[in-house]
Amino acid sequence: MFKVMLADDENRILKFLQTSIPWTQLGLEVATTATDGNEALRLAQEECVDIVVTDIRMPGLDGLELCQSLHEINPNIQIIIVSGYADFDYAKRAIQLQVLGYCLKPIIENEMIAFLRIAVKNIRKETTLNGDSLLDSIEEGNEHQIAEIFEELGVAASRYYIAVSVRVHNIAKQLGAELTLKLGKHKYLYFSSRPLNRKAANELICYTGEKGGIGIWPAAVAPGQLKDAISDTTIMAYQFFISSAPTVCEKLVEGPLTDDLFSQMKQALIAPEQLKAFLEKLQTANCSMLFNLRCAFRFYNYIYSSKLLGTILEADEYYLYGYEQLAVEYGCFEDVLSEMLNTLCVPPMRETQDASSASSFMKIIKYLNENYEKDISLKKLSELFHMNSSYISQLVKNETGLTYSQYLTELRIGKAKQLLQTTNLSLTEISEAVGFNDYFYFIKKFKKVVGVTPGKFDGSLQR
Repeated sequence: MFKVMLADDENRILKFLQTSIPWTQLGLEVATTATDGNEALRLAQEECVDIVVTDIRMPGLDGLELCQSLHEINPNIQIIIVSGYADFDYAKRAIQLQVLGYCLKPIIENEMIAFLRIAVKNIRKETTLNGDSLLDSIEEGNEHQIAEIFEELGVAASRYYIAVSVRVHNIAKQLGAELTLKLGKHKYLYFSSRPLNRKAANELICYTGEKGGIGIWPAAVAPGQLKDAISDTTIMAYQFFISSAPTVCEKLVEGPLTDDLFSQMKQALIAPEQLKAFLEKLQTANCSMLFNLRCAFRFYNYIYSSKLLGTILEADEYYLYGYEQLAVEYGCFEDVLSEMLNTLCVPPMRETQDASSASSFMKIIKYLNENYEKDISLKKLSELFHMNSSYISQLVKNETGLTYSQYLTELRIGKAKQLLQTTNLSLTEISEAVGFNDYFYFIKKFKKVVGVTPGKFDGSLQR
């Protein structure tokens, strides 16, 4: 909700505006009211309001003086003037002060609502652009720029409290967040200059209809540490995937036996019987005390790439490409273990593939080009085309010189470049539109392929 201040020296006008406008429906809340210009200026700063509806003639500062002072403090504030005077000079001065609207008394509700809708649209556009710049600066580690953008967004502080939610929506107000940014599909990042409400988070998670999670970083974070803290907090938010239940996580789970488990896993890959025993052992263990999603992701990719592709992929080349995809493919980590037992712990069968590899390749490439925005894993392609993952991976490598993961990434980045040059979509919207479920992962991959972050791509574009 965006905050509104109403300023008028007539109480009946204030009451009319408070009761006749559908504030909540518009995504707004009346945060405060004032009856003179000096009080209005003070309250607007104290409440950090986004929109001001003010009378043009009031005691103290008049409406036009108030507009000028407010714009000096916050150039992006949206101001609507209300006046009983159809005076051209007033209207001309209001335009010079970049006032959004000029309503004559008696106020026509639909006219006021129309101006408020424009104000909301303007704020959302500005917040989105600044939000994109903020995430870009966090990825780059530009501390000075991070601090500047936070100040523009109304969260001025030397350190920040952060939280991430996955599949848990509309919780910013209850958490006490001052800024919310979308990181990906069903994934949100929250900032505050004050400690976030942990009690409210635990109460909210109890009423979650589906599996979801909230990660809350335990301490305030300096600008230069935000990138790593956000990465770890995102992993914490996904702890529901490991525990098989909605979870609020306030500490990164890193079990003392994790390295030992990976050593055991490598040994178990030697033979199906050993792998079966290892996976069954994990099924009886309390994985929520041993694993976080990052560990589960590494575990999954290591086993599948070794068993199905016959090689251990590079650190950045995964059988699955992202955390969210693992959570989408499977309901929980228990499901991962069950599938591994059913598919990997049996002796390999000789399989004959379609003799026409060129035909198979063209079908796969056509599918990828038409569905790049979807979650497409080797596992899904294997099911769709009735070929094993190893064959598809080798086919793509032989025909393109790229691994499957590299090919899909470059395809998506190419589409993202087109959208950056031809649309006004925000960077978060573009990342989703081309198939990335995590904004920071999108930035990382874009920079690796293109050489610059998406926010800096084509400096001639004013985004």
